[in-house]
Amino acid sequence: MKGSIVCGVDGSPDSKLALGVAAQFARRLGARLVVANVVAYVADPVVPAFAYAPMAPLTEFGPPITERGTDADMEASEALLQRIVADAGLDGVDVRTMLGIPAERLAELADDEGADLIVVGSRGRGAFKAAFLGSVSNSLIGIARCPVLVVPRGVAETAAAA
Repeated sequence: MKGSIVCGVDGSPDSKLALGVAAQFARRLGARLVVANVVAYVADPVVPAFAYAPMAPLTEFGPPITERGTDADMEASEALLQRIVADAGLDGVDVRTMLGIPAERLAELADDEGADLIVVGSRGRGAFKAAFLGSVSNSLIGIARCPVLVVPRGVAETAAAA
């Protein structure tokens, strides 16, 4: 394989696990690994059905991110990527920080890179939470032009037991 593998990370344990799987695939297949983090933005405020006033969207890993993303958001994303790549002991990988809707930006990056595969983790939140909060992996499967590997929660324990 002469192509590349794109791996989306967000700092969660699940995304770090996905990075490990992506790195193994890249090594075994001789592919270039591109590790990406997307600084998400929300174009419209979330309006709950039971209220009339908009409320700021919440993120799982910190305060709400503004519509445009600030320089500080982008710098924090770059620092996160560098830390994750260093912690994983990976050399020679490309890192990308982007602004936008995560699934859309990862699919666009895969197109730009001519990727043969996109790897992401799954938080395993269940159908209700995924429907309410959205799911990057589910959205990505529907829009990507290459295969998407969703590394399920608990795969490390399964592999260790085998």
